Order: sequence, then C-alpha cells, then structure tokens
Amino acid sequence: MIFQSGNVVMSINDNKIFSKLTEKYASEKDKIRKSLIELKEVLKTESKESSQMLDIYYKYVAGQKINNNDLEKANEQLKDVLKGLGALGIFALPGGVLAIAFLVKLGKYFGVDILPKKTFDD
Repeated sequence: MIFQSGNVVMSINDNKIFSKLTEKYASEKDKIRKSLIELKEVLKTESKESSQMLDIYYKYVAGQKINNNDLEKANEQLKDVLKGLGALGIFALPGGVLAIAFLVKLGKYFGVDILPKKTFDD
C-alpha cells in the first residue's frame, strides 16, 4: 500500500522502517544525548589545543624562542590532527566504519596508534 501526501510518497514498508528507527531512538535517547555531550566536550578541547598548537608554530616561525616542551606538545597535537583527518577520510568511504575498526586492530597488532589520543581519554 502506498500513501501520498503532497509530493511525498510513503509505502507501508517505509512507515515500518521509520517506526523502528523512532522506537530505537526513543529507547537510546539518553545514551545518544550523553554521547553527543561528550563529543561536544572533546571537540571543544581539541579546538583549544589546536589553537595553542598554531600559536606555538606562529611564534616558532616568527623566530621567537620556544621551549622544547611546548614544541613537543604542538607536534603531538599536529599528529592527532593528521590522524583525525585520515580517519575522517576513511570513514567517508563506503564501508568506512568497518575499515576503521580493522585498521585500529591492525594498528594495535603492529603497536601503532592510528586514532587521535583524545579517543582514548577516560
């Protein structure tokens, strides 16, 4: 059976799928909200650290004296940013979620962290 409302056409199967998604969302609402709040905090921290990294690099390029500890922190942050960009690129591909999971396991096997450090905090 097909329902039509204006330009929108919806079959009974579409309605069942939509109902299942709505039920799933309702049952996981608190978990999803908590995850989104955690993601917001991680992104806020990441943004602050990336700004600090850029400030350190600007000073370095301008010829100002930078202590080794700050330069090391900036380099670690740059590695995290590059890892995040790589993961984002893989995630965008078809089957990207599975590919990332596989690469994380493969990275652990070889002793290489492929995800940014913020992923492992907590």
